[in-house]
Amino acid sequence: MYEEIKKLYEKIPSSVCDGHCSKCCTNMIQFAPSEEEKMGGYKWDGVCSHLEDGKCSIYENRPLICRIYGVSEMFICEGCKPVRTLTEEETLGIIHEYVRVRNVEIDSK
Repeated sequence: MYEEIKKLYEKIPSSVCDGHCSKCCTNMIQFAPSEEEKMGGYKWDGVCSHLEDGKCSIYENRPLICRIYGVSEMFICEGCKPVRTLTEEETLGIIHEYVRVRNVEIDSK
């Protein structure tokens, strides 16, 4: 199932971060079991356990919601400069497919 999630990652435009934003890291997030495994676990205590010195320590293995934050008109981040911004329709399409794949993963456990 992780391969399907990786294909969704490919639909998300790249972005350059000014390195000072961690607003998204203060939100409790949901992710697929395969993503949690890639992240090496997850703990939230008002902030993501992977936030270290204001930066993501697992950036290459971050889950979909972290990847989409700042590149969608639905999840704006002033410090992010995306190559292009996903429309609401594109964002919802990616999220709906992600939820389907995530639920399949959860149900198969």
